[in-house]
Amino acid sequence: MLTAKTPHPLHVLICTNARHDGTPSCGDSGEAQRVFEKLKADFKEAKLPVRVSRTGCLGPCAQGPNVMCYPQGVWFQAVSEQDIPEIEFRVRKMLEG
Repeated sequence: MLTAKTPHPLHVLICTNARHDGTPSCGDSGEAQRVFEKLKADFKEAKLPVRVSRTGCLGPCAQGPNVMCYPQGVWFQAVSEQDIPEIEFRVRKMLEG
């Protein structure tokens, strides 16, 4: 096993989990996937040191879609595409310290 320091000071985790038993989840509407794709593209274009990843369940499905910023511990809940500019603004602020 190797250990290394992460090259990303901020990791954005977006739950895109879809359950197949009818239980509500973040990935049901496709909104979380669209948020993931847009944030990933925007941060890449801006060349920000941010890693954007899809995840499985983060826990609070009823408040989803959920986006978590790690290690800052910031959660965005009930996220929609309209929230992307605010998330991007907040992530830039987190990067500034």
